[in-house]
Amino acid sequence: MPASLEELESFSRFATQKLSHGDERPSLEECLRQWRAECERDELVVSIEASLEDVEQGRVQSVEDAFADVRRQLGWRQ
Repeated sequence: MPASLEELESFSRFATQKLSHGDERPSLEECLRQWRAECERDELVVSIEASLEDVEQGRVQSVEDAFADVRRQLGWRQ
């Protein structure tokens, strides 16, 4: 997947901050690994917040109902 300019700028800011502060200077590969982990964590937080909003707004379905829907879609008997 090609990197977007926004991703490149984000990584550049992250790497610049990591490499210009502190005594330990990680390799470029380690910076990339840390940046990816931070991005994944940020995406996870956004997903969790959206899920909590769904629960608060009542946009949820019980597991039993969800499984019944799947069985119905697959044509399985209940």
